[in-house]
Amino acid sequence: LKMNSSLVGNQSGRPFCLLAISYLETINFCLLEVVIIVFLMVLIISGNIIVIFVFHCAPLLNNHTTSYFIQTMAYADLLVGVSCLVPSLSLLHYPIVLSESLVCQIFGYVVSVLKSVSMASLACISIDRYIAITKPLTYNTLVTPWRLRICILVIWLYSCLVFLPSFHWGKPGYHGDVFQWCANSWNTDPYFTLFIVVMLYAPAAFIVCFTYFNIFRICQQHTKEINERRVRFSSQDGEAGEAQPCPDKRYAMVLFRITSVFYILWLPYIIYFLLESSNVYSNRIASFLTTWLAISNSFCNCVIYSLSNSV
Repeated sequence: LKMNSSLVGNQSGRPFCLLAISYLETINFCLLEVVIIVFLMVLIISGNIIVIFVFHCAPLLNNHTTSYFIQTMAYADLLVGVSCLVPSLSLLHYPIVLSESLVCQIFGYVVSVLKSVSMASLACISIDRYIAITKPLTYNTLVTPWRLRICILVIWLYSCLVFLPSFHWGKPGYHGDVFQWCANSWNTDPYFTLFIVVMLYAPAAFIVCFTYFNIFRICQQHTKEINERRVRFSSQDGEAGEAQPCPDKRYAMVLFRITSVFYILWLPYIIYFLLESSNVYSNRIASFLTTWLAISNSFCNCVIYSLSNSV
């Protein structure tokens, strides 16, 4: 029925639009979809260019080793914004040289790889902070610039390899379906979905939960010990001591906010991804909205950086 309805829509001259909500007869393109995608594209590109510019112009931000991973995420998010130009041109019926099926597969693969880089970078950031707090004396010898560069290279290579089977196995982590071939002919495969969950989603989520749980537990313990010592010494001097938070906790909280927002925005998409792959629920509007809600995270990181760091 979906195939027949889409074919009838094409024969009547109406464009293939997922959010078919009262389009004007004089407009021969998907207005609402174009507005959403172009709006996000402008925000993502401009926001991440500013982040990259600030990192290059503010040496103080490069004192933390996590700046390597944050800059990696910024470049990946910038490329996400640039890649959004492809569906924008498709919705505007701009002529594309390559076939729609190939463009659809390449776009889905690229977006999936870039968001995988962000997810893996967040996991590496949590590991980095965990090492910094649990092994502060040996941290500088364990975490060196060349090891960080190797880690970033591994992240990119691993992300590219994980989604490489999508060209023959099934639709990867992208469900915008602005391309008609994507919506009608490129289906998700439950085994490929399980493969992605096992190889990417589950390990990244487990690492983040484990590391941040232990980070805040250790910070709470350190804060308690510091305050007890401060109260003890101040009582001897006859002065009241003020409670002081763990110095690493504030920085950990910033990174925790970034990670939390990432998973909050990606959770609806992941749930829909699992439901569609298991043939439990399938809806094109839900597919479009959950996908572009997840992609909007590429701009949210910029907001969190600016609100959390005065530099």
